[in-house]
Amino acid sequence: MLRLIGSHYHFRRAVPVAVQARLGRTEISLSLQTQSKLVARERAAALYTRTGTLFFLRRQRHARREI
Repeated sequence: MLRLIGSHYHFRRAVPVAVQARLGRTEISLSLQTQSKLVARERAAALYTRTGTLFFLRRQRHARREI
């Protein structure tokens, strides 16, 4: 989830298999643009929540189409 690359922290989260085709990617990786571990944790936690919501909504949208 949180990785130090060079001097900056990055967020990384695998995309669930059920959502990969709809998003067109297998992982989400973004620079958190900070050298502070504390700030990086806060930003990563927010991104983890937002990506979780995105995955949930994509699954729901797909489930509605199947009905």
